[in-house]
Amino acid sequence: MLPQNKADVEILLESLKDLGYRFTRPLEERATYLAEPTNAKMLRAVILDTETTGTDYMQDKIIELGMVAFDYCPRTGMIGDVHGTFNQLEDPGFPIPPESTKVHHITDDMVEGKYINDDEVEAFIDSASIIIAHNAKFDRRFVELRFPIFKSKPWACSFAQIDWAAEGLGSSKLEFLAYRSGFHYDGHRASIDCHALLEVLHCAPTESGILPMKQMLDSARLKEYKVSALQAPFESKDLLKSRGYRWNAERKVWHTVIQESLFELEAEWLKAEVYNNKKCKIEREKVDALNRFSDRIGMLEVIGY
Repeated sequence: MLPQNKADVEILLESLKDLGYRFTRPLEERATYLAEPTNAKMLRAVILDTETTGTDYMQDKIIELGMVAFDYCPRTGMIGDVHGTFNQLEDPGFPIPPESTKVHHITDDMVEGKYINDDEVEAFIDSASIIIAHNAKFDRRFVELRFPIFKSKPWACSFAQIDWAAEGLGSSKLEFLAYRSGFHYDGHRASIDCHALLEVLHCAPTESGILPMKQMLDSARLKEYKVSALQAPFESKDLLKSRGYRWNAERKVWHTVIQESLFELEAEWLKAEVYNNKKCKIEREKVDALNRFSDRIGMLEVIGY
């Protein structure tokens, strides 16, 4: 006999789980993630997602912007009340490529004559202490070009700033994280993806027991330097590569990103191992939540050794 109500369904599912079956629930948007009121200090955050005509932020355009605002505890990563959802479409001014429509299912007819309201965007993120995206390197470049207000906000990335593999999760794709968190959803529309990410940040299982939101916040707070070994000898390329440096063909320089506190040790290593204790110049660029994942250059210094 088929279950007659939700309670009966849950009883049946629990019985099947005992036999080794695994199930996911449909995503339900929540008004709060708190089981009971809290006295913890809470700040406001905004999760953001875009749908675009393509992947080149200099050529392609945003056609949908979705956001969800919510409270969080900066100390523990606990998520609190949800304060609204934003979702608007925009006409890019040219036909949406078919390959893009296959991903997000947004058509030319859906966006015709539509425009994302700049004032409403600014009002929605005004009180946010941080902007979160799942692959901020993609979304941040698009929204900063279209809405300069986003340049003034710190950013965090739930894709790059949580070590999902170390937490026993084999993929950092949002759909997979949702599945491992016990729910499913119809993705690739901006605000739906935002709600799915919020759920993941709240309840994704971690082997460490540390909330995903806290892990991301701790990573976002790190201050780093992008270190460039200026005029490094050609024969040092394999040594630099093995240490994690990458080659910038345009600037013709090897570079890496390290924690701010490790800079002097890194400079000593470069001078000794790469420059053979000869005079050298090392460039360092400040990287923090205000410019990380963007194309904007942080404070630059060239230091001679």
